[in-house]
Amino acid sequence: MFMLLIMQNVSVAIRPFRSTDSAQVQTLLSDARVSRKAGNIPYPYAKNGAQTWITSHGPQHRSGTAIIRAIVCLKTKQCVGAISIDQISRGLNSSGNLGYWVGVPYWNKGFCEQAGELMLALAKKEYAMKRLVAAHRIDNPASGRVLEKLGFNELGPQRMTNLSGQYLFRYYEKWF
Repeated sequence: MFMLLIMQNVSVAIRPFRSTDSAQVQTLLSDARVSRKAGNIPYPYAKNGAQTWITSHGPQHRSGTAIIRAIVCLKTKQCVGAISIDQISRGLNSSGNLGYWVGVPYWNKGFCEQAGELMLALAKKEYAMKRLVAAHRIDNPASGRVLEKLGFNELGPQRMTNLSGQYLFRYYEKWF
């Protein structure tokens, strides 16, 4: 499924990743700063890691466990990051975990917020989700501002161990 919605300011699309995105993703994720902020991206990023990661999306989507999309700047037609919903539960109160990252050159330019709006619409309308949760490292307040702009409510801080160690995270939820 390809969902395209042009927003004001920076125009963004979210779409399934393509194999042709792998070089750009590899470059963006080879920057340690992305790994530090996201927490769930290994550093150093494995050679051909992007290709392997993109290949894994099909089975996750088909099994209904994740929705993973490229964040694309429509002005340049270039992949600038990713947004996903994983840990999807189904049923009457279907829910999932929202996550996103963008490469360093695209930080603080509104890409995550605009992609988030698109992903929330996709989750609600196409997947009938009722609730999403999200978290960010406490030393990444920009991600918290994105979640607040998307209408998430903070649940509170919690310690969590991820690929880069144990950190204090802020947890959020949004009900549709």
